[in-house]
Amino acid sequence: SRALRVSLRRVFVGPTEVAGIVQGLVSGFVRLGIDAQAVLESEHPFGYGSRARGPMLLRAWLRSGTRARRLPWRRPLAKGSAALLHFALAWPVLAWAVARFDAFVFTYGRSITNTALELWLLRRLGRPVVVLFVGSDSRPPYINGALQGENVARLARDTRRTQRRVRRFERGGACCVNAPATAHFHQAPVVNWFAIGFPRDVPGAAGVRPARCSEPALRVVHSPSNPRVKGTARIQAAVEAVRARGVAIELVMLSGLDNTAVLAALGDADLVLDQLYSDTPMAGLATEAAQLGRPALVGGHFAAGMPAALMGATVPPSCFVEPAQFERALETLARDRAALAALGAAARRFVVEEWDCRQVAARVLRLLQGERPPQWLFDPRAVRYLEGCGLDAAAARERVRRLLAYGGRAALELADKPQLESAFVAWAREPS
Repeated sequence: SRALRVSLRRVFVGPTEVAGIVQGLVSGFVRLGIDAQAVLESEHPFGYGSRARGPMLLRAWLRSGTRARRLPWRRPLAKGSAALLHFALAWPVLAWAVARFDAFVFTYGRSITNTALELWLLRRLGRPVVVLFVGSDSRPPYINGALQGENVARLARDTRRTQRRVRRFERGGACCVNAPATAHFHQAPVVNWFAIGFPRDVPGAAGVRPARCSEPALRVVHSPSNPRVKGTARIQAAVEAVRARGVAIELVMLSGLDNTAVLAALGDADLVLDQLYSDTPMAGLATEAAQLGRPALVGGHFAAGMPAALMGATVPPSCFVEPAQFERALETLARDRAALAALGAAARRFVVEEWDCRQVAARVLRLLQGERPPQWLFDPRAVRYLEGCGLDAAAARERVRRLLAYGGRAALELADKPQLESAFVAWAREPS
């Protein structure tokens, strides 16, 4: 409406790019007639359009954040100095942003200064805030394979830090968007990620050609950002096992490429093998594949509970299976090229009709406007998912067992959810 566009003319989106979400949201807002700007704290390692535009202040902030992220921990003085400069620059960046923007969309559980004072200030100034949690920013570290778990003291510290990050946004009055499989630390009702969608604007997707799916060898692509977390070794073993049973498969492994090169490879694929231990049916790579009309095979312990967690929202059409079923699903898809082509077409149709950037931005705009449709909300006290993401169930259970031995139930940071806390304790006692 005209009134909405007057009250929310300019929207901040940032400061951390994850899988093109910031780009997609900005694109969607612009198509709605909203002046949105991506403001990022560092360059993305895979080149998701993270070049700074605008004042020299923003460019300096981006450079300092990039340097702080890239410097290794074995150079603590240089890394610490870069991080200190980055934090010092964040305050003038916040002042600039407050003067320019009417509303803020924060990503990856980060804000400009990452302080409670910032959120208090935005609330006092009447600037609505939506925060999009995307996985590792809110998932309990003890079930997060992307985080180090061998040092149990560090694991306990990471758990406290993650819980406090989530609570900081809640106490600061932000509207939190998260998925049911990663919402363990929330206390207030949460907007279901699947009610909002994954905004991804893939260049050239509108003119994509259909997958071949009729060639003698099925061309499958696997592009792990972290092979251990994505279960790459087991995925490769599954491909070899299916080959040994007479199915022709050409496996293309991608590593360390920027996003443009990955998209080109996806466009030449018949099937994308995303990961083995996901807690969502269509994360970044699978969404990009869907934009290009390519089907994705995704493994994850959350596959069984996923339909209920979507609360009536359309289930993203990937082939989402328990890790133990990954090899069988691969062989089934490889032997049924018609079903494979149909899955790719369904995935493409879904992201165009349900996760179009303009539609996702319009839903976020409703949140910024203060709307909270009841069908979008879920109660985090109902979360019961234990296995996590990026590691198999036995490894996750062992992490929980060691954390409990180190710090007791309190180390789980789930005292407000006694049923979930007890479920983790009982699960840890099961044999691996």
